[in-house]
Amino acid sequence: MELNIRIAGAAGQGIQTASNLLGKILTRSGLFAYCTNDAESRIRGGLNFNHIRCSEKPLTGVTNRIDILVALNQDALKALAPSLLPDSAVICEEGCTHPRTAPFNLATLAKEAGSEKASSAVAVAAISAIMGIEKPAVDEIVRERFEQKFEQVNLKAVALGYEAAAKWPEAKRFAIPQGDGVKGRLWISGGEAVALGAVAGGAKFIAAYPMSPSTVVMTMLAEWSHKAGIVVEQVEDEVSALNMVAGAWYAGARALTATSGGGFALMVEALSLTGMIESPAVIILAQRPGPSTGLPTRTAQGELNFARHAGHGYFARILLAPKNIPECFSLTAQAFDLAEKYQIPVFVMTDQLLMDAQATVAPFSVNDLPTSRHYLSPSELSAIETYRRYEPTDNGISPMAAPGVSKHVVVADSDEHSEEGHIVEAADAAELMASKRVRKGETVLAAAEPPVVDGKVNRKTLVVSWGSTYDTIREVKSILTAKKKDFAHLHLKWLWPLQEEPFKDIVSRASKVIAIENSVACDVASVIREIALRKPDAVITRRDGRPFDVETLVESLSREIK
Repeated sequence: MELNIRIAGAAGQGIQTASNLLGKILTRSGLFAYCTNDAESRIRGGLNFNHIRCSEKPLTGVTNRIDILVALNQDALKALAPSLLPDSAVICEEGCTHPRTAPFNLATLAKEAGSEKASSAVAVAAISAIMGIEKPAVDEIVRERFEQKFEQVNLKAVALGYEAAAKWPEAKRFAIPQGDGVKGRLWISGGEAVALGAVAGGAKFIAAYPMSPSTVVMTMLAEWSHKAGIVVEQVEDEVSALNMVAGAWYAGARALTATSGGGFALMVEALSLTGMIESPAVIILAQRPGPSTGLPTRTAQGELNFARHAGHGYFARILLAPKNIPECFSLTAQAFDLAEKYQIPVFVMTDQLLMDAQATVAPFSVNDLPTSRHYLSPSELSAIETYRRYEPTDNGISPMAAPGVSKHVVVADSDEHSEEGHIVEAADAAELMASKRVRKGETVLAAAEPPVVDGKVNRKTLVVSWGSTYDTIREVKSILTAKKKDFAHLHLKWLWPLQEEPFKDIVSRASKVIAIENSVACDVASVIREIALRKPDAVITRRDGRPFDVETLVESLSREIK
């Protein structure tokens, strides 16, 4: 069984607080929750909502189904009432009316508790009671969340909200099965998981300028900076950010930056610098709609081609795309090893949906994460007479040393350079370095993870996607399979470079190819054309800044799969 709760109102009314409390309560109770948000780009007012999907099993696709609507103002009720199901319930503020409204209102109970601001606590308690969660579990989370001076007011609000909902005869039909009792699961956002992945990957420095939806990475690392030993620098602009990251890696520290499309546009010259000096770099590219400022608080996947082609001159790079919150952790951690191993920039391609969504997940494993460093050690350096930073090698990867580790001179130069790192203009020297960078690109391509397809491809429909659409498409696949409209699903995790032959083989065996991307132009369709030499038979995009939902995608794919 699943229950979908939408908490809606104006910015500043405690929507995020309520969903955080509820998510933690459900997680501690052994249930699974998944929360997505829809927010306007404003601090106060407007219409925002958080949608919480709850079940005894993980369900992390995006859905429009609303079982319980918590309307914190009349505007929220008016906007969302048409989406309610015949058996949905409504919990309202004072003055809001609807045929299926609960026989209590949040404002009255909050005032009785001692503060109008306690409406979120009342709502959380009421929903918990409706779902059959024991009140002590609610009290525990409220005590953890609020400072002592606010604790008693909110605990009273919980008591009043819980009692009122428990007396409501309609409440019983929303009770869900009890959780599995497993303890220790996390309630965490994708952005927090990226930040934890950076810590696990050995990051010691972040330079970034605030830009939604990437800002959470910098703020979380700042919060953990003393415990994790990370230096956090909020820079004056994104131009400085990536230059500082390159400088940190030159000095031997693993470093990252986090930004969105407009900020990354300012980093492109510095990106080319990393290509010339062969500096590692990790770039968290959290996408949102453009052009320009676009929709700052909405989601998109429109920067795949931008990231793989950005910069002047040829140099290798890797693009990784987490499909869910656990992969936000694991792929970010892996990015640091890849960047240092190949001495190249590595992108972690996320988006607003993935960064801001929260979910109940198992604790992240660090057992399989690489732990070795790829700099020359003092003993290795002592064994060589001359250190050549850009020494030509068969695989294009030169030995790398940090300055100050030994007596050797460590040089980096943004101009074309000799093997030792000094400026040169001779044709043969330029050819030598350009060829070395090409060989490195070939090495990276050979190491790329081959694409993996879910389902049988031969003479069937193939859906190609990447990033945050995964869980929604997976759920749609299950629904359509039951309707005898099955399809194979190729979801790309290692976005670039792509191993040509495996990718081309998968695509060529399909009877029909459908590209799905949350964008205007569908960049992944151009990748299919370029690598597989086949134009997709259909392209499904969403262009309004909202994520694909299960219901809409079932309808869209049903039309394409005969």
